[in-house]
Amino acid sequence: MPIGMHIRLGPRLLHLTCMSLDALYKLSESSLLTLSAPFTPIVSMSTPQISVAQSERFCAPDADITISSSDGVLFKLHRKNLELHSDIFADAANATLPGNDSDITELPERADVLDLLFQYMYRQPQPDLRMVDFDLCARLAEAAEKYLVYSAAPVTKLRLRDSVAEHPLEVLDYAGRHNHNELATEAARLSMGLPVAQAARTLAPEVLTKWVRSDG
Repeated sequence: MPIGMHIRLGPRLLHLTCMSLDALYKLSESSLLTLSAPFTPIVSMSTPQISVAQSERFCAPDADITISSSDGVLFKLHRKNLELHSDIFADAANATLPGNDSDITELPERADVLDLLFQYMYRQPQPDLRMVDFDLCARLAEAAEKYLVYSAAPVTKLRLRDSVAEHPLEVLDYAGRHNHNELATEAARLSMGLPVAQAARTLAPEVLTKWVRSDG
């Protein structure tokens, strides 16, 4: 179901008399440059380029791959677990992941996100996302979608659904970009009446376009 197919947001369009669509797109794009950048999820390097710390949870002595977060935390992991639970890691196994366990693979996510994400790739109790704040859960949901971690994607989506009333624009942005149409429609309905400028700062350009035009 397309975003806003069965809702009317006509009054919001009155705000557009002083703000052109071009201006909205520029504002949206300026706040979401990382979303439009080319997707390069896996970068190999021989030595870390920033100060590093070791993950207390993921420090297996028999690990055969080391991953560094963007904020310099090292995760010592088992390649077979990553390949089993992530289509992205499986596809990259013979291409970009280093074969020498002394090499480091750097990912753009922060350590708090990777610590949660990797828990879904091991046989252990999964994190209780009710205890995770919305911002971190939203970043985890993005990582689960990005790396195609199917054990994490459904539960993070449910957690965001539970927060849609408090964070309608953030949930709309996530749902719209990842084609979760039912959730996107609900988030769009709950975002009626919010300032256009706020939406432009939050929504990706393609989601903003649908939000603005959802007048019938």
